[in-house]
Amino acid sequence: MPEGAENAEIVVGMYAPMAADYEEIWAPLLRAYGIRMLDELPLAGAERILDLGCGVGQLLPDIRARATDAFVVGIDLTEGMLRRAAGSSVAVMDGTRLGFADASFDAVVSCFVVFHFPDPRAALDGVRRVLRPGGSLALAVWGQRWDFPAADAWEPVLDAHGAAADFAASGPPDGEEQVNAPEKLANVLAGAGFRDVRTEASAWEQVWDLDGFMGWGERMGPSRRRLATLPVATRRAVSDEVRARVAAMPDGALVQRYEVVLGSGVARS
Repeated sequence: MPEGAENAEIVVGMYAPMAADYEEIWAPLLRAYGIRMLDELPLAGAERILDLGCGVGQLLPDIRARATDAFVVGIDLTEGMLRRAAGSSVAVMDGTRLGFADASFDAVVSCFVVFHFPDPRAALDGVRRVLRPGGSLALAVWGQRWDFPAADAWEPVLDAHGAAADFAASGPPDGEEQVNAPEKLANVLAGAGFRDVRTEASAWEQVWDLDGFMGWGERMGPSRRRLATLPVATRRAVSDEVRARVAAMPDGALVQRYEVVLGSGVARS
């Protein structure tokens, strides 16, 4: 994809305004899967390591702790996210057109990013190119998603108060459907030139209390983006109504469940 990801503008629009909130609320909930990815990589002897789509840089200190002599660089499309990665080597870069020489890295890690690429296979072709032959890749993506009743409370209330549609929903599609199961991710990795491919599904669960859930909805995702289209007073009315609706829901409504798909492979020559 020589001109970059066609949904790049959408992705930046999604993440740039919420970088600080992402760092506080969401990044800590994903870190455990980043650590599991690092467990799949032979980092002890690595000299150069790339964190593809590093976001706020949460995983960079963990990488450096495991590969103390390596040069570690993180890239991300969203400058606002990278500004949170203080003290690390980072660069703004489109992950579908990596600006590195062939065989530049011994290992690449990518945590909850690859599904954003409209064509994950093409993006992973590029990752294989910048890996030396025999270099390793580990990544995590979202898999199956279960119903989350509390989250469903936002849309009808936002609609009733005249919130604009979520701009991200009308943009070019991402590649989630291409990688959201172990067998799908395995096929994409093999097609992109990786051998010794391993994939597995793992459960992710977050049990929110009411205050935590409301903070997440007001500061993250589609509900945040739609709230931002309303006057301040109307936003407060929306939040109050959603809170009341969720408070009246039965037990289990505040349990958020996803599947995480983890994958790894070795770059062919």
